[in-house]
Amino acid sequence: MENVVIVRYSEIGLKGKNRIVFEKRLINNIRDCLKKNKVKYEKIDRLRGRIIIFTKQKLNCLKYVFGISSFSLALKLESDVNEIEKAVELIIKERKFKTFRVSAQRLNKDFSLTSPEIERTIGSFVCEKFNKNVSLKNFDLEIDIEILNKAYVFTERVKGLNGLPVSVEGKVVSLIEDKNSLLASLLIMKRGCSVIPVSLKKTDINLIKKFAYGFEPELIIIKNIKEIDNIAKEHDARAVVVGQTLKNFKELKLKTMVLRPLIGFDKKLNNLIFNFL
Repeated sequence: MENVVIVRYSEIGLKGKNRIVFEKRLINNIRDCLKKNKVKYEKIDRLRGRIIIFTKQKLNCLKYVFGISSFSLALKLESDVNEIEKAVELIIKERKFKTFRVSAQRLNKDFSLTSPEIERTIGSFVCEKFNKNVSLKNFDLEIDIEILNKAYVFTERVKGLNGLPVSVEGKVVSLIEDKNSLLASLLIMKRGCSVIPVSLKKTDINLIKKFAYGFEPELIIIKNIKEIDNIAKEHDARAVVVGQTLKNFKELKLKTMVLRPLIGFDKKLNNLIFNFL
């Protein structure tokens, strides 16, 4: 058995023939995240539908990497029922709980048992070994098992930000004027774009940097709005992002296309900011 972190994604899985491009970009961004947070790891494997990071750490920094739906610290072992039982015992023997449930996913169809059969087998083992009760709805502990190239056993899923990996959809210029502009930048990053922040004055862009894995944002100070067209052309940026809503909408005299991600979020801005903070 060995400790790994298993990473899941959702939207990338819908990309068809381009899926491998999105997966490799996500792995690149994960590597950048681990490097910037000084995390030690042995290697990263790409499986169909999963990314496996060989490390003993929980990697909470992955919560800030766009493209990840969830991740778990897990035990990796041979796809054998007896080995899975040993792993389950090792993980839960120090845990305090009265009720539990087992959730299994058999992504590798070569494994002899189906997902429901795995759940029943391991559920019976835990009942007999620990004298606990199964509860499918009101449970204290959930035991997860995923069958891929090997078996992976874990008890926790950390929610990610979803979306697409940053930089997979090219660059945009982001006009930073206030906190709404920062939020607009994060939303466009969630759709796979890297941002080039510009401002008419010195501005704090640490919130953007917090999520900037896969690129290095540096603030560009401009004297007037018209300079944005030249910056966009110089950096091959496809659009300009602004933090305008319906309340403060205004036309910008630019040749570059203008995107307004917050245009429909007037009443939900505080909730959106909270989600990122």
